[in-house]
Amino acid sequence: MFGTYEKFTLVRAPYARRGSVIYLYEDFEKHGLLRLGMQKSGDMISGTDFLFDIALTKNGASVPYTYFADAGSLRLTSGDAYVEFAITDRQHVRIRGNGAGARLTLISTNPPIPERTPGFARALRGIYSMPKGGAEADFGKYGRVFINALAGAFHYDAPYNENGYYNSLTYNFLPDVQTGRFDAALHEYDDGEIYPYGHYEPFDQLVSDNRTDFESFKRGYRSVAKGYEETANYAMWTVWSHRAAPRSFIKSPIIFFHHQWAVVAASWQQSYNAMPMQNNLKEAWRLICTMFEYQDERTGRLPGMLAYTGVAAGLQPPFQGFALEFLLRNVGEDIIPQEDCARMFPKFAKWVNYWTTYRSADLGAAAPRPQPAVQPSSDVTEIQSPHEAGWDDASNFKDGFPASDPNTMAFLVLLMECTARLARGAGLRKEATDWMDRAQKLTKIIIDDYWDGEKFVTKVKGKPVDAMSLACYQPIILGKRLPRKIINKVAERLMAPGEWLTEIGLASESMRSPLVTFGISFVCGRVVAPQNMIISVGLQAAGKQKEAEEIARRYCDQVKKEGIILGFAPYDHFPLTGEPAPDQPRPFATDGWPWTSWCANSFMTMASSVLA
Repeated sequence: MFGTYEKFTLVRAPYARRGSVIYLYEDFEKHGLLRLGMQKSGDMISGTDFLFDIALTKNGASVPYTYFADAGSLRLTSGDAYVEFAITDRQHVRIRGNGAGARLTLISTNPPIPERTPGFARALRGIYSMPKGGAEADFGKYGRVFINALAGAFHYDAPYNENGYYNSLTYNFLPDVQTGRFDAALHEYDDGEIYPYGHYEPFDQLVSDNRTDFESFKRGYRSVAKGYEETANYAMWTVWSHRAAPRSFIKSPIIFFHHQWAVVAASWQQSYNAMPMQNNLKEAWRLICTMFEYQDERTGRLPGMLAYTGVAAGLQPPFQGFALEFLLRNVGEDIIPQEDCARMFPKFAKWVNYWTTYRSADLGAAAPRPQPAVQPSSDVTEIQSPHEAGWDDASNFKDGFPASDPNTMAFLVLLMECTARLARGAGLRKEATDWMDRAQKLTKIIIDDYWDGEKFVTKVKGKPVDAMSLACYQPIILGKRLPRKIINKVAERLMAPGEWLTEIGLASESMRSPLVTFGISFVCGRVVAPQNMIISVGLQAAGKQKEAEEIARRYCDQVKKEGIILGFAPYDHFPLTGEPAPDQPRPFATDGWPWTSWCANSFMTMASSVLA
């Protein structure tokens, strides 16, 4: 799948496994150098103290290597010699070598501390040999690491400085002088956990188990359209490898955005993850419900993001209704057991009411805590930041906040309808009718008050924002709830040449807009996976299959060519002015660089449900 001479290397994509916090990647400046890191602290690779350079050694000297990786293992090769890593879902990594040794050298990418120069082992708090063999090291917030040698020799070098810190740390794995082989296990765990010496299965069994686990995971997805099978394999692997096991603050399996950059599980992202898993509806439904495990009982709010270290700040769109309505429309109504309907109905209702109370346009979005007796006269909302709409830097928010955004309200309509469906599934007929009535009333408001004849407009203080964002057409997700004339106009505008439609999909800002940019900015010009998926799914729901397929095909072709990347610059120049666009930013936690599970699931939804 990944390798020195493969179509895709590990420069953009990290190598990992479901259920593990360990990852490996190829350095983006020193090609050919692999590194091992750990993501449970949430640090980005551009600012972490826990990274190990990986060297393949012969007779104690580092030698060049090539590598190849699939779901089973990652193998470094130099001539006939090799070193191999197999990551498990049980908090350890096995490492073996044949004809070669391995050296792991701790480095730091954080800015240097002057009084600790060179100070390349700042994460290390202490290291000591264990009575039964091997060594344990304390890495502070990164936890503890225990290395156990199973065959061959192992030793470490950690010179201590008189100023009170470690100058460096190297782990050396050496082959047995008779067999030429070594085998070792690297365990990671937290304070309070004690790793017992125990049984290790054969290395080849681990490799086989990893491949079997991945193949089992893939069966949860529908087949994709012809020609996208190989790309789908990369996409499913990306999701599988970013799936975190319960530990620390994480209560149940959840899917992270990145490993080595933004190590978070975004709230609405979990519902993205659910949409293409139509052959495993139990898991799809569980993913939609995941964030409700962390719901605030008083307000009904869901967290914006989760990490191993806790809840991250922020609020993200009420996307669960869009995802669930998509599944119900594609698979059938009877996918949620009655007991689940009864359990989740009040949670969904609280989530809707959070928005219509704490983001009420009638009560004032700035009101931090409306009195329980005060009820808004309608479900019109005002958001307080672009992140609450999912359009981080879109031009339809250029006039500031609070902003009354039809995109967020369209998500609320679908969430209300799904709340009604849960009520009906729980046998609550009156509640189901009431929720459907609310959804229909809000739909009418969106149509009557936010459609200007050409686009849907965001309003600030009642005044429409003059914008050229793709967001102006996202309420197409309401599908056939919209009048036919609006559906036709949206399709016409989106397919018109020279504005949003590019050779690689829909740009997030019109190419005729003076605000368009292809730099670090997320959705003000780039062609981005979620927006292309949302719009194409919306067009399909509205009966515009031809247009939906055209958009999805263009974006999926780009992913097939370039990899599982969230956003792309559609041109190397700005069409409005002809000026050259700036170079893509160097690696950073933005959409233009790393592989992400967000792109993976958007691709899978388009390739399996829009195109197939």
